[in-house]
Amino acid sequence: MLILKHTPSLLLADFVELFWLRQNAPKGVVPNKEAILPDGCAHLVINLTEDAVRVFERIDGETVITLSGSIFGGPRSSPYAILPTASDVIGVLFRPGGAFPFLSIPVEEFRNAQVPIELIFGAPAADIRDQLLSANTAAKKFALLECFLLRRLARPFSLHRAVAYAIHAFQRNPSPTISDVLGEIGLSERRFSRVFSEQVGLTPKLFHRVQRFQRTISSLPAMSDVDWARTAVDAGYYDQAHLIHEFRSFCSITPSVFIERKIDQRNHLPLQG
Repeated sequence: MLILKHTPSLLLADFVELFWLRQNAPKGVVPNKEAILPDGCAHLVINLTEDAVRVFERIDGETVITLSGSIFGGPRSSPYAILPTASDVIGVLFRPGGAFPFLSIPVEEFRNAQVPIELIFGAPAADIRDQLLSANTAAKKFALLECFLLRRLARPFSLHRAVAYAIHAFQRNPSPTISDVLGEIGLSERRFSRVFSEQVGLTPKLFHRVQRFQRTISSLPAMSDVDWARTAVDAGYYDQAHLIHEFRSFCSITPSVFIERKIDQRNHLPLQG
């Protein structure tokens, strides 16, 4: 399997973290489900193998939801699962709050949801999959996807200054508390939570938790011999029990089991069975 990544042009760099293309996944092999872990970001995924995307809203469930082959996924506060049978898939990873200028309604309307892209961008958006299939190189596919997004900027990019400040603050290690951020931005807690949720898709508290979890899993070594008590303190958790609770919330397993199962592909976690 080959995973190619493309850095967005300057015109999209404030909105998009990266474009990615997965090619040549093994065929004829029945894979296990993979959990997709929350990262606080919106995603665009287009299946180039078949015009369908199948997801399990509950990672411990067997009920499959079949969507069209081109979907927009809003920021999540819980994991979902896929059965990675497609050999060719292309996608967009938005920055936190980066999907805001492409949407005509608040990002929070898509929290924990995947929807066909034509519901967001209109019926003509369904043609992007056919265009990508016709492109014969990865570079051409990435260029098409960039043009697709540039044509669909719904409004000038203008995250509220308090939202932009909070995103940056919550991504730092160690990150400040929400009370600390409120003390810096000059907004009431209610007003801040409303604007943040509209533009980022998660409440400030949820986004703060997801970012702390993301920093923690990124810092884990590729082995199971970890001082979990020290890791919990360094990551900003109250104690080891708090760390374990957050891992169960965001990936359903304990930290030690996570290390045993994790793979190189970002935020993908193989599930047993």
